[in-house]
Amino acid sequence: MAASLSFNCGTQIAELKAKTLMSSPNNPNWGESGNPVIPIYAADPHTELFGDRYYIYATHAGMYSSKQAFQEKAEGESHGFAAWSSSDLRHWQSEGPILRFSDVDWAKDFGDAWAPCMAERNGRYYFYFCANSRIGVAVGDSPIGPFHDGLGEPLIPFREDMSSIDPMVFIDDDGQAYFYWGAVPGAWLEGKGIDICMHLSVRVLNPDMISFAGEEIPTITTQKSPDGWHSLDHIEASHVFKRQGIYYLMWSPGDFASDDDTRAYQVHYATSNSPLGPWKLAPNNPVLSSRRDISVVGPGHHSTIQIPGTDEWFCVYHCHKGDVDRRTFIDRMTFAPDGSIEKIIPTLEGPPVRHIPIELSITEKGPYNGTSISLKTRLADEIKTDVQSVEFFSGPNKIGESLAGTPNFEWQDAPSGFHRLTARAILQSGETVTSAPLNIDVI
Repeated sequence: MAASLSFNCGTQIAELKAKTLMSSPNNPNWGESGNPVIPIYAADPHTELFGDRYYIYATHAGMYSSKQAFQEKAEGESHGFAAWSSSDLRHWQSEGPILRFSDVDWAKDFGDAWAPCMAERNGRYYFYFCANSRIGVAVGDSPIGPFHDGLGEPLIPFREDMSSIDPMVFIDDDGQAYFYWGAVPGAWLEGKGIDICMHLSVRVLNPDMISFAGEEIPTITTQKSPDGWHSLDHIEASHVFKRQGIYYLMWSPGDFASDDDTRAYQVHYATSNSPLGPWKLAPNNPVLSSRRDISVVGPGHHSTIQIPGTDEWFCVYHCHKGDVDRRTFIDRMTFAPDGSIEKIIPTLEGPPVRHIPIELSITEKGPYNGTSISLKTRLADEIKTDVQSVEFFSGPNKIGESLAGTPNFEWQDAPSGFHRLTARAILQSGETVTSAPLNIDVI
């Protein structure tokens, strides 16, 4: 079997499985090394790998003239979202605004542009975003837009019994997409004479990614403490991924603004054999919490990224120094042999360099007619002369191969249904590099 190679400027995968990168307590000055990876206020980071670039979509992240303007909803500010991208996971650049509320009719007069997420399917990009406790979806042809309102109304409307915020979309291996959202509102709804939902929620999405196929299902629940509402009774920020057949649901209990470690944001998780649950709480929660020796307070509202073709994972989260000036950090996420997530250690070193040297693309937009689908790859200069062949896969199944010098492939008579496509380049050394996936539907 060919070995999997991760191109980087640092150590190899085997070394990186260990607990590493502990910061020196004598150097708690942020910005002198890798973390934070974005040099301005950037909260609730959602990270994706599209093609050969990583993207971060976050709250504020340069959309506003200042943190104060964002927090105070200053007049003249254009509410909306900006994006950042990286070719190597470590060095990031601003892509500027990607969605303005002034271009979304139902959100023109709204603020509270919070906690976005992104999904890709059939060559289109679906940007889910919050606006005044409503969730919308915008559609674009690239990871940085331009995006247009996909519905003309919120996908999740305002509700009195729970906060309609913090969208998360997970597409399973069979193509079924799931939409997770919500925040348990707790104290500020008590006494209003309504039943408060004590859970986060999930619904099944249709393949169009902008409509639902099923009813709302509760996921993680919370309970009011005997002595009244405590900030840790508040839960939000769902994040879902799958690894080796196990589904992981992660979330953040606590108060993102607190400087008290007994109340501040942290990350918990649960596991299941289904994306709809039931969910089994992990015994080692919290899996991510404050680290005072480097002034990391209230880490949470995170996402995860997996390096293609490897079992190397990173957690992308925000934290602050106790001043609510939230910044984006990236640190390792490792797993025990039983599949449990090991404690995630905040560091100032940040992530290593991780280039993606092969990119897979399809020129046309889907859904696709299976008669012939043109798959294209682009190889980075550092591997071009070392590539023997490129293999193409739908899920675990090989669908074709091209020799060096002809890195493209015509997929003939593709079977109908959902396909998660990847390309894998085999190098002369026998090592391999794998592309980021593409999600397509063949009709």
